[in-house]
Amino acid sequence: MTDRRLQVLVPIVRARTAPRLLEVAAAIVRGENGSGQLLGVIELPPGRPIAQNVTVARRYRTLLQRLTDLGNLVVDNFGVQVRVAVTIAQGVRETAYENATGMVVLEWPGPGMHRAWAHIEDLVADPPADLLLVRPDPDGLDPDGGRGVLVPVRGGASARLAIRTAVALASAHQVPVTALHVYDPRHPAERREREARQFRDLLHEFGRLRVRVVEVESANPSRVIAEEGRCHGVTVLGAYAATTRSPVPVGSALARTVQELPGTVILAKSPRAVPPILTDGPVSAPVVVSGPEISAIVDKWFAENTFHSREFRDVGRLVELKRRQGLTISLGLPTLNEEATIGNVIQTLKGELMDRVPLIDEVVVVDSGSTDRTAEIASSFGVRVVQHAEVLPEHGTFQGKGEALWKSLHVLRGDIVAWCDTDISNIHPQFVYGTVGPLLTDPRISYVKGFYRRPLNFGGELQAAGGGRVTELVARPIFNLFYPLLSGLVQPLSGEYAGRRELLERLPFFTGYGVETGHLIDIVENFGLNCIAQTDLGVRIHRNQDLFALSRMAFAIMQVALRRLGDRHRIHLLEEVNRSMKLIHYHNDRFFLEVKEIGDWERPPMGAIPEYAFLRHHRQILD
Repeated sequence: MTDRRLQVLVPIVRARTAPRLLEVAAAIVRGENGSGQLLGVIELPPGRPIAQNVTVARRYRTLLQRLTDLGNLVVDNFGVQVRVAVTIAQGVRETAYENATGMVVLEWPGPGMHRAWAHIEDLVADPPADLLLVRPDPDGLDPDGGRGVLVPVRGGASARLAIRTAVALASAHQVPVTALHVYDPRHPAERREREARQFRDLLHEFGRLRVRVVEVESANPSRVIAEEGRCHGVTVLGAYAATTRSPVPVGSALARTVQELPGTVILAKSPRAVPPILTDGPVSAPVVVSGPEISAIVDKWFAENTFHSREFRDVGRLVELKRRQGLTISLGLPTLNEEATIGNVIQTLKGELMDRVPLIDEVVVVDSGSTDRTAEIASSFGVRVVQHAEVLPEHGTFQGKGEALWKSLHVLRGDIVAWCDTDISNIHPQFVYGTVGPLLTDPRISYVKGFYRRPLNFGGELQAAGGGRVTELVARPIFNLFYPLLSGLVQPLSGEYAGRRELLERLPFFTGYGVETGHLIDIVENFGLNCIAQTDLGVRIHRNQDLFALSRMAFAIMQVALRRLGDRHRIHLLEEVNRSMKLIHYHNDRFFLEVKEIGDWERPPMGAIPEYAFLRHHRQILD
């Protein structure tokens, strides 16, 4: 499940120099077969509402995406992320930790730089990952401009990072490397011998790459580096050997030399150069997050993780992202007596996203025993139809949408699984690509909910608002009361959502209407809020249910929320009697009661089912 390839993070501060910075990062990614993320940080002064930055974040993402396609520059395996933070340094550090970043590629701050660099010293002094500070050449990255890449090999913990960077750049551009070491004649013979041994040992880091070795004696190493650097298109320097927790990456003499060097200059600093601060003191108690702090967390999440389907309407780009990441996508369509709409749903989604553009790799209708022509119509469009009662029969079967979704996870093969309700009368491809898009562009996101405006159908007439009554009267109040981290979700009960299989197979599924509620609570409490995102899908028109059906839905959702609340506090809040609900009917001038069994049973994570594990193992062998 863990991707061990190099993850490169590229914070973009100035659009003017971004293409040059991206050239370096793209060469590193190609040279090390890694992947990258462009990062935009929205600086937010204290006191300004965070959630108002949704539109700003959306525009920033669009700008960063355009940067990846500038001119002849093609940046493979790069996604785009936007963060809201008080300073750029804070945003970079938080993102690096969240993404398990192995390398940060940052523009080298210098005189007259953007005001945003006012707080960058902390990031340079104590980087969250290997750090490359790049002083880009205005004319672009050109290792061929001289005799390839120069790497002055000096002492210090950053020497190997400098060599590794030089190797990646040289490999990507197929140019030679010059390894330079300057011996100071003023040092004693023993030190020279020790330096010579260390230099020879470090030369093994270059592997089979063509390396020109230059060893020079000089009392002025900076001058030698400057003279040799003028013959190369790129110079890679290791951080100043005496640097510990300091924002000064090079000594003062070399700093003046760097300004004179032509081409691209890269300063490599390893976090391993900074000794860890250890303590034998007691472990601190867990931090209790207060209401205002939770509100700030949710506002930040809302600004960063709320997308619009328009951001992903270039489906061809999504297909290319899917190909680069080696992913497959499955679409599951749960049905129960949907003969009026199922044909158009399949024709639209399969036709546009599978037949015309191969974003989806399979479409499967998961039927729950329809008594109309739903299954027949679906089959006529060449789609596989399965009855959920016939899937994993040895584990029994329950009625309910959640049961169908749980069993569909066993049937569907994709690395990403998307689900879409089938009672939608204004179906559009955005109902699928809008939920899949964030998963293909942001690796930290694993679960995406759709939301929309829901007109209410009264007597054949559409009212502009009023849909989503259970959401507003039950789900969102419960989340705000007991699960406030989920209070930023616009429509937690929407039927259009997608997730990564590696997450979905670790989630329990409730068998009825509470499936989405259970998913969200389990995800936020076990995997964190930031792996959830939501996408605006525009307007959704579907068959509205009557109040009795909505009442049963609300009852099931409250059951799930209270059960999880009891699990959290290790108390038993619900008895078996709580599974039945008395519905009040009025007919022929009299009231009467109907007792209805409404219980969401909990299915275990699909990954724990032996048949599923066996099937996944053999599929991986065949693939």
